[in-house]
Amino acid sequence: MQTEVLDDIDDPSLRAYVAWVPVLPEDVEAPDEETTGIVPDARARHFWDGEGHLPKLFHSVLGLPADWPAWDVYLIYPPGATWGETPPSPLYWEHQLGELPNAPYLNGERFAARLRATLGGQPRT
Repeated sequence: MQTEVLDDIDDPSLRAYVAWVPVLPEDVEAPDEETTGIVPDARARHFWDGEGHLPKLFHSVLGLPADWPAWDVYLIYPPGATWGETPPSPLYWEHQLGELPNAPYLNGERFAARLRATLGGQPRT
């Protein structure tokens, strides 16, 4: 996402929220600087959800199968989206979870095009 989205879309209103959650056995503490350096863009904010609340919150919002946690998901929300106790449904999302019928597998170029449209920008030529 850094390369195909953040490096390529210079809109200063764009924000990226990167949530790190403990899904794999080795995910026992907040990511270090080397790990968060995967997304170094100044518009990105990194969060550690050590209790794993976010995958549960997004599970139903995204309509995932019962045994699939919501991780490795990429969501687009419009400017000014408001959040309550549970997250709102995204305008668009992609994932790296395997085969799902309700959202496409992550493709950076397609995701960036959708994000540009949401921000009101024109597609690249």
